[in-house]
Formats: sequence, C-alpha cells, structure tokens
Amino acid sequence: MIRVSVHQPMYLPYPGIFNKIKNVDMFVFLDDAQYSNQYYYNRNRIKTHKGELMLTVPVKKSSGQKLNQIQIENRIPWQKKHMKALIANYNRAEHFKDYKDSLEEVYSIKWERLHDLNMRTMTYLLEQLEISTPFYLSSEILRNNELKGTERLMEICKKLNADVYLSGISGREYLDLRIFEDAGIEVEYQDYKQKEYKQLHGDFVSNLSTIDILFNLGEEAKYYI
Repeated sequence: MIRVSVHQPMYLPYPGIFNKIKNVDMFVFLDDAQYSNQYYYNRNRIKTHKGELMLTVPVKKSSGQKLNQIQIENRIPWQKKHMKALIANYNRAEHFKDYKDSLEEVYSIKWERLHDLNMRTMTYLLEQLEISTPFYLSSEILRNNELKGTERLMEICKKLNADVYLSGISGREYLDLRIFEDAGIEVEYQDYKQKEYKQLHGDFVSNLSTIDILFNLGEEAKYYI
C-alpha cells in the first residue's frame, strides 16, 4: 500500500505540512503550481511578546507565474530583518542556540528564486525533525504537462504507483473524487490537530511556523508534529 501526498513548497511552514510528509511513503512538492498572493508561499508567522508577527519574503511581480519562477526582491534587506526578528523573539527560548548558526548560514545566502529558498528551509526543517520520506518535484514527474487540478494530482499518483492519496482537509472542497475512483486510487484526508507545547510570550498559539516548536522543544519537536 503506497501512500502519496502533494503540497506546494512554503516558507518556514506550519507543522501540519510536516505531519503530512511524515505520514506518507512518498511526497511531491508542487513546485510548478500557479503562484498566488493569497497563500503562505512567501511568508509565515512567529510569536513575539506583542503577539504574532508575519515574516514575509518580498517578491517581484508575480502575475501569471508559476511558483518555481518567482523571483525574490533582494533590494529589500529581508534576510537581516528576519534573522533579527528571530533573535529578538527567541533568544530566550531553551533551544534557540542549537539552531542559530545554521539559520544564519541560510540567511547569509542571496537567494534569487523563492522556490530555492523554500526548498532549502523545508529540507532544513525535515532534517531537524528527522523525517526521511523520499520527495520529488512535480515539474520533474510531469514534464511539460498541462493537466490541472484533480487530474494533475491523480497523474502524479499514477506515476508513483500510489494506492492512496493523502489530501489536506480542504481537499473535500475541491477534489473531484470520481477521477481518483476511476484510477483506482483511494483518497484519505489528513486530520491534523496540533498538540500544545510550552511557548514563550504567554498563551499557546497554534500553527505558527515550525521553527517555533524547534526553538522551544529542540529534539523533542519531532514528537509534536
């Protein structure tokens, strides 16, 4: 029984994505999805003593572009701002020092494409969480393929000989289940509820960037994904 899931590469994403990756046999990064400002492709939330703070990577004009085509606007010193925000708000976290140097290395690179940055931060988090699920890029699995929506997801599953496609809960709203049924692929929906853990700065806030768990729990973070 081969279980496969698909999701766009995101910037420092929330733990639910890593829970999905952890619970499948193969994972596909939908790197050639249409870019949208409505999604967290270039931003995510951390916690501060004043409440939540959104860390946003500035991007150049993105109209009609795919996610793996989006260029970062490096005239804005976003790396310094993000690292400064992490230090200011997590310096007192029990395990922040364990990750500070490696994150500074990531932020020292002049990233040109958002896709490359997202993949680096996501693979970094996968390593820290000890998640070793094999992953692929959709652009490599379906080269020059113009399929969209459910048909595209189904074709990815077929290429990987999947028996089960694990969808996020929002898939109930947009998936055409008949396409999967006709292909003989079962659809399951992720039922993710984040466990509470000790955070800085007051009451617990769920679904922040996964780095919040790392900084607060260190190696124990893998048990809260």
